[in-house]
Amino acid sequence: MKLKNNLWAGVLLVFLAGIFMGSFLEKSETKLKVIMAGVDEKGNSVCVNKSQVFLFKKLNGEKKIIFHYHDALSKEAIVSKSFPDSETLETYWDQLIRNW
Repeated sequence: MKLKNNLWAGVLLVFLAGIFMGSFLEKSETKLKVIMAGVDEKGNSVCVNKSQVFLFKKLNGEKKIIFHYHDALSKEAIVSKSFPDSETLETYWDQLIRNW
């Protein structure tokens, strides 16, 4: 009987630790130092370091945010992040403004 109770307590402890660990480790992308903006023509991830960004704009009609960043090698140092709908765009924009 005691072994069964210890087993259930262990399973419960592991389950609760997994739930709480996920809530501590999960961060919004807007809080990170690097923002994944999308993919290039070859399917490679395109990321921009927030410290390089000097301007970002929201384009409601196109459902995207454009990041202008400093890059000495590129004349057009622009990365855009697209969203499936206006609600997702607004949520991300609000988080971006609060956490920049």
